[in-house]
Parts: sequence; structure tokens; C-alpha cells
Amino acid sequence: MKTITKTCAVAIASASVALLAGGASAQTAGIATAQPDAAIFSAKAFETANTQIGTTYKAQLDQAAAAQNALNTKLRGILDTNKDGQISQAEAAAAESNPTVAKQVRDAQAAAQPGIEAAQNPAIKAQAYALEQIVGKYDPALRAVVTAKKINLVLSPNAIQYAPPATDITRDIIAEIDRTTPTVSITPPANWQPQQQTVELLQQYRQIVYANAQRRQQAGAPAPAAAPAAGTPQGR
Repeated sequence: MKTITKTCAVAIASASVALLAGGASAQTAGIATAQPDAAIFSAKAFETANTQIGTTYKAQLDQAAAAQNALNTKLRGILDTNKDGQISQAEAAAAESNPTVAKQVRDAQAAAQPGIEAAQNPAIKAQAYALEQIVGKYDPALRAVVTAKKINLVLSPNAIQYAPPATDITRDIIAEIDRTTPTVSITPPANWQPQQQTVELLQQYRQIVYANAQRRQQAGAPAPAAAPAAGTPQGR
């Protein structure tokens, strides 16, 4: 899909992606802006798919989380030399400069990572499959909105220095995707592999989820039901 960009997720604020506070969307003088990634991540079908994936693959995701927690505990034992329960910058720097400690860290990660990834991969592949289906709905939704609003030109927000909020049609595109595609499947066909674009987009989404989880943790707020944990499927 040619209209996807890699830098349009600035306004995404959570895993379900609350974005674009403001009034009704409209176009100005036949020109509009849209955030493709935000529209795709905000689709209700993707939110529903993530919920279904979390339920369907709960056992595997719990297994991966337990393995990750065990690895974190082991690494903390290696790096936390003053045993205060925290890894300071000084401790991290000391570990990097100490070949023996650095090797212990690499060995621990190498031993644990295959099991973590094996447990996560079915859920991540399902998430990629759901995402790729929604990606395919973006262009038709964009064209429908452009036709309905008689828009002549749609720009990416990062391609212009200023545009009034009324020019943003992202909400309209989300509504059109939700109308035409209320749900998507989370069961990939046999031997299905995601397109490279899907892999990159999913990685972007997961980075946003992780960053928001970190902010909530720092603020002391409870985390919402999470999509599959870290990792990405292999692209073609």
C-alpha cells in the first residue's frame, strides 16, 4: 500500500490508540491530511483482534512472560553488584567493560531467548495477520472519504509545516474502516508469512505499546490488557 508511512504515529497515545483530540474532521480548499498508521492502529477490528489473540494464546504468552521474568531476574543478579535491586548506569557501564560479565549476560540471553520467542511467535504471527488485513483496507477507506468530501489532495502531516485541525480526515478514514471491516481473522492460512511492510508496521505499533506501558508504569497507573509481548515475525 503506497500511502503507508513510517512516521505518522505521533498522535497515538495507547495500545487502542486514542488520537486527534478536537472537532469534526473536514477538508480545507480541497486539501486534507491523514495519518495512515494511526488510522490502521485505531481500527476497532485491530483492537478486537488483539483481545482475541490475548485470550486464544494466553497460555503461550504467560509462558513467554514467565521466561522473560526469569531472564530479567538472572540478569539483575549478574549486573546488580551492590544488590540494591536496581541497575545503575555505573553498573551497566561496568558490565559492558568487563568481558567476563558481558559474556555472562550474552550467554543468559542466548539460552533464554529461543524459548521466549517460540512461545510468543504464534500470537505475534496472528497479530501480524490481523494487521495486514486492516492495512489492505486503508486505501479503499481513504478513497471513499476523498470521494465523499470532494478532496483533491491528501498530505501526510509531517510533509507540511502547518494545517488547521479541520483538514485532518484520519477520523473519517477510521470510521470508514470500522464500517466496512468490523472484524478480521486471527488465523493465518498455512505457510502464510507477513509482508515486510507488515513486519515494520507491527514493530512500530509494538514500540508505541511498550513506550506507553513504560509511561503508565512510571506514573503508577495499571496497564491495560496487553497485545502479545515483544518480538516480531519474520518478513518475506
